[in-house]
Amino acid sequence: MTLIIFLNRPEPDFKEAMLEKLAEKFERSVISSYYQWKAENQPEMIMFVHYDNNGKETDRRPVRIARNGWPKVNPTSEGCEDLWRMLLNVPMIIDGFKVFGEFFPGKLDDDELISARCRFRLSSGPYFDYHIDKGTVNLEAQ
Repeated sequence: MTLIIFLNRPEPDFKEAMLEKLAEKFERSVISSYYQWKAENQPEMIMFVHYDNNGKETDRRPVRIARNGWPKVNPTSEGCEDLWRMLLNVPMIIDGFKVFGEFFPGKLDDDELISARCRFRLSSGPYFDYHIDKGTVNLEAQ
């Protein structure tokens, strides 16, 4: 009976856990870029530096910043995928599965796009959204 219970336990969803970790890292990168933008006197672009676990610089990527201080996205799915590469500096693959970046347009309010977001997802299951106008990241498990 113990063997049946042991074998029947659901195994942790590795892909979901990895996506959650990437969502947390994405959110930290968004916040870091905002404070870097503030510290550098609000330029149109910052140079976002990536470090390894030992504190050694591994890469640097230019990131365009919107007037509100959050990383700017070209309003296309390719723009979302570019943002992933700039902020995370990792391939869009989790455990051999492609991560898709999708742009969802919001609505125009006084010539400003409100509620637009980038969604990063696997073919099915969990995803996270980057809300472009607010700079927030929300993870959704399915």
